[in-house]
Amino acid sequence: MHAEVEGNERSFASSVGSLARARAWSMERARDAGAPKRVVDSVQLAMSEAFTNAVRHAPGSQAITVRAVHRDREVTFEVHDGTATAPRRRTGREGLPGGHGLHILDAVTSGWGWRPTRGAGKVVWFTIRW
Repeated sequence: MHAEVEGNERSFASSVGSLARARAWSMERARDAGAPKRVVDSVQLAMSEAFTNAVRHAPGSQAITVRAVHRDREVTFEVHDGTATAPRRRTGREGLPGGHGLHILDAVTSGWGWRPTRGAGKVVWFTIRW
């Protein structure tokens, strides 16, 4: 059974200016779940990538909603945006800026994925276990 972290959902304006607030909010949810510092650091990086991707690749979204759920020794974050376009890995970007977000999610999370939502939109989620 999943336990929801207190204050487990929050909406942010769909802008790069909201990134720091979304990142801080998600790190606090991880700390509330009892995550050790290394996990909180991974949450910070993973949320930076997932939120930035939502801002960049979901044009027209007014808000991005972030949700946190924890169970035992894991925390899952969901990032909801307004486009159903599937995330895709970019290759051949070594040494170039941009295009590394999904590779970073692979490296710092226990797993991640996405699903469409009803109407327009999708959820990109990631889980980190400790």
